[in-house]
Amino acid sequence: MAYNYLITSDDFLAAMDKIDEIKKALDPSYEEITYDLEEDSIYSLIDEFTTISLFDNPKFIIIKNSYKLLNMKPDNLKDLFKAMNNLESQNVLIMLFLENFDIKSDIFEQLKRYSTKIDVRIKNISKEDYVLEYLKKENYSIDKEALDLLIAYVDSLFSLKIAMDELICYKMNEKTINLKDIKQMINSPLDDNIYSIVDAVINKDKKRSFECLKDLKLHSVKSSYILSLLINKFQEMYNVSLLLKSNTSQNDIASIFNVKPGRAYYMIKAAKSSSINQIKKNLELLNKLDLDIKMGKIEENLGLELYLLN
Repeated sequence: MAYNYLITSDDFLAAMDKIDEIKKALDPSYEEITYDLEEDSIYSLIDEFTTISLFDNPKFIIIKNSYKLLNMKPDNLKDLFKAMNNLESQNVLIMLFLENFDIKSDIFEQLKRYSTKIDVRIKNISKEDYVLEYLKKENYSIDKEALDLLIAYVDSLFSLKIAMDELICYKMNEKTINLKDIKQMINSPLDDNIYSIVDAVINKDKKRSFECLKDLKLHSVKSSYILSLLINKFQEMYNVSLLLKSNTSQNDIASIFNVKPGRAYYMIKAAKSSSINQIKKNLELLNKLDLDIKMGKIEENLGLELYLLN
């Protein structure tokens, strides 16, 4: 019968790695075909799935944007379900779900009935091992500090792979990646720009505060969103400060906040940079500003600039 897999994931590259793993376990004669339901019709897919290959090879069909299936009329999917349940077929069908979708959908339940469901979550994948294995294949090495910072800077395997490819080209002669390389080559995430503003506020460095604000505005980040992130970061610092008072370890903090140890290191560093009273004071000012903006008492851009001047 046809071999059907329903793969749900929060990371495209992680999902594609799982698909490669499935394909490698099969006979190499399988013909790989990809359909994208954002562009291709369901009828073309069904026709592909039910038609014998020109060379009589079994097919390995990957469906991207499979969430589109959930919006179709059941009558339009009858032939698909029939093909998925064909006991004589050797074809493999991979349905990839990456978008937000209705997991309680009747169609999703029916697709599951004819498939093996595999859930791939990036939090269950060791980015450290991924980096080390990827670089080892290219005969590169990376320092522990550089590895921690690289992991802290990226939030997906796709962006991690791009970053590593850039570093590999940059260090082609030396083949050793260090902390300086990461800082020079890899753009810090939005999170780090917010930490920079927080650090500038704590150190009463108004010039640096406005430079960071200008940089964020150049990336089209709205003042309301920056305010929300500032509140989030000061709240995070406050929570980490309380945990540090209780002698909570870096690894435990990483576990509590569901982050990698490398990110936990910078969270702890930020919390230690200020007293808990100063953190509380900034939280109170920011929460008051947020309320005043929502009540129409002050315009958001002006309010944020006045806060930075405080």
